[in-house]
Formats: sequence, structure tokens, C-alpha cells
Amino acid sequence: MGAGESVSSNVTLGPPPDAAWITARAIVDPVPAGTTFDRSHPHDFGSTQLDVRADANARFSTVRLAGTVVPVAYVGEDREAAASETIFHTIDHPGGESPGGSTRPRRVYVDKYTTWQWSTIETTRELHFIRLDNAGLAALGTTRADLIEGGRTTYPLTRQWAEALLAAQRAVDGFWWMSRQAPARRAFALYGSIRGRPRGIGAGDLRGRGPALPFALPGGLEELDRIAVDFDVTVVRP
Repeated sequence: MGAGESVSSNVTLGPPPDAAWITARAIVDPVPAGTTFDRSHPHDFGSTQLDVRADANARFSTVRLAGTVVPVAYVGEDREAAASETIFHTIDHPGGESPGGSTRPRRVYVDKYTTWQWSTIETTRELHFIRLDNAGLAALGTTRADLIEGGRTTYPLTRQWAEALLAAQRAVDGFWWMSRQAPARRAFALYGSIRGRPRGIGAGDLRGRGPALPFALPGGLEELDRIAVDFDVTVVRP
């Protein structure tokens, strides 16, 4: 899937398929040790620390398996992808129209992110991800428009899909897809290890690459401004 692919606002996502279907059809990609990812995240948790909040309202988090919250980190192949899945994730997609036909200004308010930071992390072992690009989604019987492009009203159902995927494919570490805001770039959800799953990000599977760059420093906000310009998003200061 590339930057020129179309975006649809007609979301018809149904319940996830059963475990046997997922096990038979999901495409799983290995990512080698030494791969680097970028993150944009609150500094309440460190560069390699996953989010364990039980009340996050995002596309693929919070998810639970057997009642246990699965820790998660949204990362990207670069800072553009990282920002698109965190800071910019609720902004209308680049087509300009959100599901339902409404159009909202493409802007973010920087005062929400004064305690955030940029981090770069590196994998220390081979990781395995369910592929959620066009080919991977078609294999699972769904589409990018339904699973990736939907707005907040779809999140309860997209989280059900995430739970079903993780439950059926117990040896994966997460998912990858082409970013909603930057469809030429890969975004990833990394999921932590919990009891009963042989895989998942554990202690030592990630390490930091260099110091974090807080948004509170001029360089941190300059980086946000640079990416916002690329995405045609306005950064609103107090």
C-alpha cells in the first residue's frame, strides 16, 4: 500500500473472525534484531516502557486477554509515523473528510503535549508482527477503510479485532500497518508479554538509542512543527 491509495469514509467493520480463520490466514512478518523505531509519548513512562493504562481509548488499545491489560507502545519507522499514530491520530485523514462526512480543521494544541518527548528505540531480538497492510487485511477478510481509517466510534470494535488477533496468534509481538495520516510509512503496535502468551515485548527486548528529546525543549517543538508542516497540520500554541 502506498501514498496514492484511496481512503474511504464508508466504514462497515464487522466483528473479528474466529481464531481458526485468523490462525490460518494472518500474514506474520519477522523484523530483525537491531531495527530502530521512533516514539512520541508522555514522559510518564520511559523510552522503552510500554503503556499499561486500563482506560486508553485508541484504535488498538486498551486491549485485554483473559481480563489482563496487555501493555502497548505505538511506534513508527520514523518520527512522522510515530506522531501520526499518537499526536495526530484523531485528526481527519488527509482526504479531509472524517467518517460521517464532517470536516474539521487539521490542528493540534501544543499545550496538551508539553510533557511529551521523542524517543528512538532498538530491538534486541527478532520480533514478529501481523501484517495489516492491504494484503494482510484482505487475508483477514477486512479492508484498510474499515480497520485503519475509521474514527473514534469504531475504536471499541477495532480493539476487539486486536484482542482476537493476539489471542489467535499467540507468538506475535504486535501488528504493523501503513499509517492513517502518512500512508507511505509503517506504524507498529508493540504488545507486552503477559501470562499465557509465549511472545510479547519483555524486559531487555528493547533498548534506547540516544537521549530522549522533550517537547519542552526548543528542539522538540521544532521537530513537531516540521512534521506538522509536512502533514498540513497547524500547531496551535497558547
